[in-house]
Amino acid sequence: MDIFNVVCPACKKKYYADMLLYSLDVELHCPFCDVYFRKEKSPHVFVGGTAASAVVRIPGGLSKEMIYQPKRKK
Repeated sequence: MDIFNVVCPACKKKYYADMLLYSLDVELHCPFCDVYFRKEKSPHVFVGGTAASAVVRIPGGLSKEMIYQPKRKK
């Protein structure tokens, strides 16, 4: 799986995500503090990885509409 590492702008913890998410226009979700944010808001993004992702086998590829994001409480 090709991955990138990202630092949450809220809690400053580092985690990784599939590189296919990096290419989509979606918000990232921090698994530590439950914050959603755009990758541009991260204080640091590390791009890297070596193997193919399991989702590349999806016919037509991955799209923004396939990514689940819960409705935010107002």
